[in-house]
Amino acid sequence: MRNTRNLKGIGQYGTIGIEMVLSMLLGLWVGTKLDDKLGTSPWMAVVWFFFGCAAAGRSVYRAWKSMQIDAKKEEEREGNPAPAFPDDKEIAWRRAEERKARDIRDAELEAKVSELENDVNGAKMAGEAPAADDEPAAAARDEEAEKR
Repeated sequence: MRNTRNLKGIGQYGTIGIEMVLSMLLGLWVGTKLDDKLGTSPWMAVVWFFFGCAAAGRSVYRAWKSMQIDAKKEEEREGNPAPAFPDDKEIAWRRAEERKARDIRDAELEAKVSELENDVNGAKMAGEAPAADDEPAAAARDEEAEKR
């Protein structure tokens, strides 16, 4: 069975070129007929040709807005598919997102380590023994102290 959803766009938007050409030709034709009747050759033809160009531009604008609405509806209905081949911008964006997530994780870990260190230091000042959970943090701190 053929996908008929895509055929709608071809019929609806495939006639834009014809509509543009016919708008300009109709404007030129009306202008030449008025030139013949009024004897103002070629001024009315030029003026009405530009009216035809304006009508063609309006039809392109109308079709463009319609395409945007249709694309938005389709995206809401079906979602936005991932590109088949990522470009440089997308790769850079993904790397930046990964870097941001890594920085957040590192900041959380540093906050936990400093909290554990503060708990251990507070316990030492109070003369208490460090809790069993603090042993890895204390061992890591001792190793760093020995390296210095």
